[in-house]
Amino acid sequence: MVNGRLVSSKPPMLSLLMTAEYLALEAAFGWELERAAHASAVVRFMTLTFDVLAYVVMLVFFARTLRLFVACPLSRLLSLFSLAFCTQLWGFSSTLNNHVPAACLIVIALYFALGIGAERLAPAPWRFLVFGLAGGLAATIDMPAGLLLVPAGLYLLAKFPRKALLWACLGAALPLGIHFAVMASVTGSLLPVQMRRELYLYEGSYWRHPLGVDALVEPKPLYLFHMTFGRRGVFSLYPVLLLGVVAAGRALFSKAAPMRLPVLAASAALVAFTGYYALFTNNYGGEAYGFRWYIVAMPVLLLMGATVLPGIRKGWQWAVVGLMIGVSFYSAWEASQTPWATNREWTCRIFGPSV
Repeated sequence: MVNGRLVSSKPPMLSLLMTAEYLALEAAFGWELERAAHASAVVRFMTLTFDVLAYVVMLVFFARTLRLFVACPLSRLLSLFSLAFCTQLWGFSSTLNNHVPAACLIVIALYFALGIGAERLAPAPWRFLVFGLAGGLAATIDMPAGLLLVPAGLYLLAKFPRKALLWACLGAALPLGIHFAVMASVTGSLLPVQMRRELYLYEGSYWRHPLGVDALVEPKPLYLFHMTFGRRGVFSLYPVLLLGVVAAGRALFSKAAPMRLPVLAASAALVAFTGYYALFTNNYGGEAYGFRWYIVAMPVLLLMGATVLPGIRKGWQWAVVGLMIGVSFYSAWEASQTPWATNREWTCRIFGPSV
């Protein structure tokens, strides 16, 4: 609450983009949010453009990234299938949310950063510009997602300092500038409202007396376990993502590991990303299937895991990978049936409900 007015705690960029689309729909079709039938049509159209389309574009750029770095066609196919149908992205792409478009922007940014850095793509200024724009948008749509792109930005800065400083920063300046201008204008500060307790915990705020899963006060080690390997665990629900952990371990202990430096850099970003949520949140993303805040990290883990698949030769190893994909597919199918619900995960039948 700012000066007696309620302000959304979500970053403003996605809301601004949706407002622009709504104004276009209102002008073109006469749709008005005040009319229930029109509001339903607006929500469906926005879900199609901001989430379904983002899901498809993400898969296209993920496939293009794989073609740059993974020679084995079967490995590329399995990795693409896993991203499409063995993660939360499948289920949440059919609902209006900020995580799917942010994941799409991360994949686009990584395609250009890795391609340019490895000299698989020409270092043209427009590619740096798109990297900066996609990265800046990702960070302003789902702010912690920006942590996942820090190593990519440093990678480009080290290899092409002048172009990275000029063109990538220019691309990022547009969304970041709009974001901070809106925050300063509306709240009087550049900080997220969650970091300003007097605004977030105003008199009568829901967060003073949260209910259900929002009111959890689990010990941090227990919370970390359940968001990774427990009832809402990203790796228990989607074990195919463990291929990324395998890639991280191999890169850590073997200098001959494929894509060693990018994998290690991504691993460090994922540790920081996980640490942020483990230390500063407590409710697994609220009424959602699985730990929804990890959606943006799933493409990164699968890109890392794609470096492991070409080296699999033994039958038992393929059997394990097949089991991981099967379990992940089942979880993703469950999420597609009911993306927004508590205690609907099959793991809750093992570990018990969250609340």
